[in-house]
Amino acid sequence: MHSFNFNQESKSFVKLLERGRPYWSPRMVEYRNRRVTKVTREPKPLPLSLLIDGTSKEDLLNKAEEVALWLNTDDVAPLIFDDQPNRIYWSILDGAVDEEEIVSFAKASLEFLCLDKTSLERKLTINNTLTSNIGGHESTTWKTKTIFTTNQTGYTLQFNSPGETDLKDINKIVLNGSFRSGDILEIFYKSRSVKLNGKDISNQLVIMQSNWTALPVGNIEVESNHKTELFYHERYY
Repeated sequence: MHSFNFNQESKSFVKLLERGRPYWSPRMVEYRNRRVTKVTREPKPLPLSLLIDGTSKEDLLNKAEEVALWLNTDDVAPLIFDDQPNRIYWSILDGAVDEEEIVSFAKASLEFLCLDKTSLERKLTINNTLTSNIGGHESTTWKTKTIFTTNQTGYTLQFNSPGETDLKDINKIVLNGSFRSGDILEIFYKSRSVKLNGKDISNQLVIMQSNWTALPVGNIEVESNHKTELFYHERYY
């Protein structure tokens, strides 16, 4: 039997009996006058059948409460199956649980909704310039971390697909201000925010010279004026 990890936690007494394996998310196609106007992806249903093992009826009920606390989250959380450890299903429990108790163990059928499927976290290290290839099926969010080793004024980060010259197609972050050796600069695409030593400094962004874009699939060219680590997850249908 297999197991799984949800929200960075697993339970030794919970085993995975069966899971649905939809190959990709359902598509919703909108069209008008025989022309496609919009294509979106629907959440992917992930039905699971679990075995919860106990030593007695009382122990089983206590463990069922522990499982409920574990699986019921208010937002999506990473779901990783041990037979596919290189993919993360960003999911949330949906609907009711159908359980069947048999003495000191129980079978439970439930369903997660997967809003996004990604790789494990990837990291690129940028020393002034870098050319790399981003895998996956769709553009993705990213974040960066820069630990300054010297004092400097201003900071820039830029990446784009080869040949792109229009600012709207280029991610370019230009920051004013002075940075001292030991400062830690973090940039978050998802929240469009910038932090220095944990403090928000998004107001130091030079708006007229900056543009936020997702990290595109395929070849990219990256530049920064200080050694920077860029983190991302490849996204899959």
